[in-house]
Amino acid sequence: MSADVTSPADMTRAGRRVVLCAAGDVPAGGMLRVVVPEAGPLLVANVDGTFHVTADTCTHAEASLSEGDLEGRTVVCPVHWAEFDLATGAALCFPATRALAVHPAAVEDGRVVAYIGGSHEG
Repeated sequence: MSADVTSPADMTRAGRRVVLCAAGDVPAGGMLRVVVPEAGPLLVANVDGTFHVTADTCTHAEASLSEGDLEGRTVVCPVHWAEFDLATGAALCFPATRALAVHPAAVEDGRVVAYIGGSHEG
């Protein structure tokens, strides 16, 4: 999920706040793999200034999605070309059939943060 978390109530429902990187570390059209102990490897993607945070591991081939391609808000796995919607986590084509976990994300003070524990599968 990429929508900014804007109110204290939203933050409480979203989960524990984790700083992932500086917003400048992920240019528009770019992706970055960040390992968070309680969540595993995460994918931070910048789609035209909107940051999306999902699981980085493909649900089909267990490959790092950060090594794949970013096409709009779709990430393409580098192994078997499975595609996922970054906003919802939905698997968009075969061979993937399971969604990615997504985490609410926001840019705060120039840093990309995710709310871990508030994740869901699209």
